[in-house]
Amino acid sequence: MKVRRFGKTGLRVSEIGFGCWALGGHAYGPVRDKDSLEALAAAWDSGVNFFDTADTYGEGHSEELLGKFLKGKPRDRLILATKCGWDFYAPSQKPASLSQGSPAKLNHAGHKKNFDTGYIRFACEQSLKRFGTDVIDLFQLHNPSLELIRRGDLVSVLEGLKKEGKIRFIGVSVHTETEALAVLEDSRIQAIQIIFNLLDQRMAERIFPEAEKKGIGIIVREALASGLLSGKYAPAHEFPKDDHRRRWVPEKREVDWQKIRLIQKMLRSGSQPLPKVALEFALAFEEVSTVIVGAKTRTQVLENVEASLKPALSREDVVRLKELYAREEIFRKALIPR
Repeated sequence: MKVRRFGKTGLRVSEIGFGCWALGGHAYGPVRDKDSLEALAAAWDSGVNFFDTADTYGEGHSEELLGKFLKGKPRDRLILATKCGWDFYAPSQKPASLSQGSPAKLNHAGHKKNFDTGYIRFACEQSLKRFGTDVIDLFQLHNPSLELIRRGDLVSVLEGLKKEGKIRFIGVSVHTETEALAVLEDSRIQAIQIIFNLLDQRMAERIFPEAEKKGIGIIVREALASGLLSGKYAPAHEFPKDDHRRRWVPEKREVDWQKIRLIQKMLRSGSQPLPKVALEFALAFEEVSTVIVGAKTRTQVLENVEASLKPALSREDVVRLKELYAREEIFRKALIPR
């Protein structure tokens, strides 16, 4: 597994990281803990050293599984990243003095947004307990609003946790380019997590060079577009009830399918599977530190790591995929607003 520098942190992260959302359950259909632990072991054996999760994934279950997996592993060889900001705790599970979060802001699992400063500290402590470790390598704010990013109060809270030795580095996960630009204005932040894939290449134009200039590590998520770039999910496909992709509106699914067909047509002469092409495309940008990919089984992990272990996408193919995105107007449709 190839490694890359992670901004100015001094860390060397595996090109392919492990995204642990699915391991928590209630996100990408049913998953068994046995399969999850086997997938984590396969990633470790393949050289993956960057594991990214969030406390909200399975209401702590993803973190608990990672904690179980961590036992007996050399801690200095593993980079542990998690996120906070979605409050899934019952009132009886946390101090009464803490904010209960905003019921007006719910995610697909019914969790409330909560970026109260006291809650952030509480969430960090709970994550440390679930991991069974004394420090989190990268602690990230989980998609805060643009207003909160610009205020900078939350980063000050994370700076306090850093001084106390509970976290090593500070990161922010975002959705939009505007949010990403606001993150890059704060010199206290070491990493940014963004959406980037063949269907949505917007971040490459401004965010990649700006992050590189400021020494901020880039974590790419959704490089497979939540599985769409597997080419398996036609618009009529029905996702199970415990799969967040059921929320996608028919218009988005139809437009994304048309984009995928254009990409497949361009690549028809090649022999590489579309998911491998998608991962190699994201890794073709030198500014990217790591690409986190979800997996529920050992087989999926072994397929994902091939993008780093045996890359085959040519420089010419990368240029053609960029040009296709720039040329075809359909790639501007059904995107998250800037």
